[in-house]
Amino acid sequence: MSLNALRALAATALFAVVGGCSDPVASSARRTPAPPPGDLVSGILTSVVQRTFPLSQDYSASATIGTGGGTLRIPEAGLVVTFPAGAVSAPVTVRATALAGSSVAYRFEPHGLVFQREVAVAQDLSLTGVVNQLLTVQLAGGYFPDESTLTGGTVVVTETLPATVDLLHLRMGFTIRHFSGYAATRKGGYMSSSGNRTGVGGSQF
Repeated sequence: MSLNALRALAATALFAVVGGCSDPVASSARRTPAPPPGDLVSGILTSVVQRTFPLSQDYSASATIGTGGGTLRIPEAGLVVTFPAGAVSAPVTVRATALAGSSVAYRFEPHGLVFQREVAVAQDLSLTGVVNQLLTVQLAGGYFPDESTLTGGTVVVTETLPATVDLLHLRMGFTIRHFSGYAATRKGGYMSSSGNRTGVGGSQF
């Protein structure tokens, strides 16, 4: 075999090896699923934002949301829920209930309803205990599947949702993809059942 033929054979073999090593890596990267928008936690006890004036009773509001979207409000609790167009594929009657007491916590129904587009939850903070701490406190939406864990200003959450804070209008907002129980929580100040303070997602006070 001539020298030129050997060189051509070697170049072909090298191309095959390099191509065989790189393609699977690229394919694997493309298949890697995106991380969820919230931080999943396994039943963590966390502090709930407290109202300056506790609600003396539950306050509820209902609305029929169609494919064009809509809004649900509970003025007594400072809650506004905005459904974008395309959030549901057919009209559905939804209900939100602000739970009585000091904790900023809600029940959304039908329980387990999943939306095709993210629904925006906005909470007025002007009459809460964190209104003077908005430059320093970290807030989040907290998903709690069990209302019996909502007691003493804390709740057991199984998912936290990143929140934005509007300093001009003194309100916070976060988005959800399904209905259940949600609360405005102080992100980072999580306590285990032993009372030890821990952090989630690297956030701590």
